[in-house]
Amino acid sequence: MRNIFIAILVMLFVTCGTHRANAQIEQLQNICSLYFSPEFISDGQEYFAPLKPDQYVEFRTTFFGGNTYRIVACTNVRRGNLVFSVFDTEKNLLFTNANYDNSPYWDFRFASTVTCIIRVNVKSTTFVPGYVMLLIGYKL
Repeated sequence: MRNIFIAILVMLFVTCGTHRANAQIEQLQNICSLYFSPEFISDGQEYFAPLKPDQYVEFRTTFFGGNTYRIVACTNVRRGNLVFSVFDTEKNLLFTNANYDNSPYWDFRFASTVTCIIRVNVKSTTFVPGYVMLLIGYKL
């Protein structure tokens, strides 16, 4: 009987944790969608990750030549500047929003197909753990 109780308790914790993560994703989608105008179509991926102080997260994606893309970065952290940087696979910096007042989005046009690494971190002295999300879309 005790094992059944423990199993039920574990299932409840897992369910609550999943619900909380889904709520975080939904909240970030709402924030990010403010910068994702209708002329852009999502690439269908959700780039979502927890972020702790003094950490960064990296996402990999491929941009196809001749297309215009929009990258939107957002966080549920209220303090701090969200910085996203785009690198090629050899870690050459192609773009960083730190040079543009930490804009939450940027449009890119690639002449040829390229695989990129997008690094996201928060610059803040009072940063608390939170979540970050990227939305990437291409222009119609």
